[in-house]
Amino acid sequence: MIDFKDIGAGVDIEEIERFEKYSTANSPFVLRIFTKDEIEYCFSKKNYASHLAARYCAKEACLKAVCSFGYEAVSYADFEIYHARNGAPEVRILNETLAPKVELKISLSHNKTNAICYAIAHKKPFELDYIEGYKESYRNNFTKDEEPEELRRDVYGSAEI
Repeated sequence: MIDFKDIGAGVDIEEIERFEKYSTANSPFVLRIFTKDEIEYCFSKKNYASHLAARYCAKEACLKAVCSFGYEAVSYADFEIYHARNGAPEVRILNETLAPKVELKISLSHNKTNAICYAIAHKKPFELDYIEGYKESYRNNFTKDEEPEELRRDVYGSAEI
């Protein structure tokens, strides 16, 4: 069953024209918002402004999705947008405190005038490592026949391990 309190959504749309004024990679705005790899990627393209706008949208949408969980000290620098081998846009969470807590998926698009991104965030069940370690140490105290029923279920209590 889906628990919607564990899902966040964000969207952002930007006019590409806004990003045309950042024609160099050493602009203070560009350096503050984008990672080195993002800057290299965007400025390797003829239409750099559309790629900057799309990545900005992605970062903004990711912020909105993650902040819907109540996380506060989150910034554009916490996310890096890149492409998977198949060309799909992906998000790398650079914030070491946030990365173990959240997963993000994005969808980017742009035309001649606008860029848009949708982001979906999912809270990771952060207690899994603790639970699995506890189960293993507890399990070592029983033979298979004696093992309590609750240890034979997954963390959500539904499937056999």
